[in-house]
Amino acid sequence: MGIISYVGSFFATPPPNQKFAERYVLVTGCDSGIGNLIAKALHRRGYCVFAGCLTESAFRDFLVQPAPNFRPFLLDLTKEQSIQQCARMVSHETKEKGLFALINNAGCNEGFAFEFTSAEQIEKTMEVNFMGPIKMIKALLPNLRQNIKYNMKKPSKDQDIYPRIINMTSVLGRTTVPFYGAFSASKHALEAMLDTIRVELLPWKIHITMIEPGPIKSRLSHPDLTEISKKFFSSPEITENTLTLYGEDYIQKVIEFWQKIHSGQDSPKEIVRTVVEAVEVGFPNDRYVVGTIAKAQVLLHNVLPRWVIDLAWGSLIRLVGIWPKEVKELEDGLLNDDVSAPAASSSTSTK
Repeated sequence: MGIISYVGSFFATPPPNQKFAERYVLVTGCDSGIGNLIAKALHRRGYCVFAGCLTESAFRDFLVQPAPNFRPFLLDLTKEQSIQQCARMVSHETKEKGLFALINNAGCNEGFAFEFTSAEQIEKTMEVNFMGPIKMIKALLPNLRQNIKYNMKKPSKDQDIYPRIINMTSVLGRTTVPFYGAFSASKHALEAMLDTIRVELLPWKIHITMIEPGPIKSRLSHPDLTEISKKFFSSPEITENTLTLYGEDYIQKVIEFWQKIHSGQDSPKEIVRTVVEAVEVGFPNDRYVVGTIAKAQVLLHNVLPRWVIDLAWGSLIRLVGIWPKEVKELEDGLLNDDVSAPAASSSTSTK
């Protein structure tokens, strides 16, 4: 009976009249884009929202039009002191109610082709996309557990659904595409860790959910072409040696390819709707794949063998001209040798 009761407790349905005003949620990466939209959407629904901002300008923009139960604050996921200050603020503000939902949205995308991406860029991507969410979860677990304690003291008819941790990962957390190596590695690592944490937190009934979007219209996924060019050409890994190997045209073709990949991207509204669902449903899924491209990519990843996918990507990048300069020269040289060989042999035989 104990096991049946334990299993059944996970499938609690939300109360008919959910009291959003009693729920505190924290969203990271609210400076712009998806995080900003998520924080505002939850606030409109009546939640008490903590909105983490990396930049002073975004923080001040929120302060220009202050709203009740909406608390912007500065948060840098690469600094332990900033994360601990966040945890203390949440404890002070939520008191005995605790935190209902942590939404790890902040992220970055550094580098592009492997040989043009520095070790520092890879480290930064891992620090923000992997270590950042993990540190936030570790720091705020006491507040999430406090929410459970507060809820369990209520009469059963007044009890809320269990708290949850919602993480913005990516479809690249289980698939890969060329030129997104550092980003994809950080999301793979995050999903592996979250799968482990989800099981370990089962006794506490804290749900762990991952949102896996494909290309979404946001500043992170679709920055200005000039901005991308400046970012790529300023890489410390662009040296005389790499330019000799690949050529400047290679970098420009990668930039154009990046733009084409995002030409069919989905609206961020679908992500916001999915996050709201994951916050409010009684038993959220462990993963939500969001967007047409993401769903197609997961399907192909599950059906096709890896070598077929690799050949398809290799053929595509060659077709669009993303081929190293030195490889082209070697191929042309081999082709010329093949053409000249018969002529040389025939002239010898004539003599």
